[in-house]
Amino acid sequence: MEKSNSSEDYMKSILVLLKRKGVVRSVDIADEMGVTRPSVCNAMKKLRQQDLIYFGDEGYIFFTETGKAIAEKIQKKHALISMALRSIGVNKKTADKEACLIEHAISDETYERLNEYIKSQFKMTTAN
Repeated sequence: MEKSNSSEDYMKSILVLLKRKGVVRSVDIADEMGVTRPSVCNAMKKLRQQDLIYFGDEGYIFFTETGKAIAEKIQKKHALISMALRSIGVNKKTADKEACLIEHAISDETYERLNEYIKSQFKMTTAN
């Protein structure tokens, strides 16, 4: 996948909507993200060209196996970072907003080390 914050945000939104609704259309993504339908159309075209999504019947959007794996990884990063921020006293709204910014910036190695650290500190299962 060509790494782009925007593409990752779209993929995370698709995953959230699929879990919530079971099916997703472009209009759902536009509503969820507060963006225009043409923006969603352009993003979906790029994701489809990268073989990360496909369109099913009635315009529903689904992940390919690769796309789903990437989206789940992005969501796990977000969940871990948000949880870490909340654990140090950041309110949920701010933690979620800032986790969205940080998740794009950290490497897989940093994510893994942070995940291990949080697990060891809190003796719990985190985003993994």
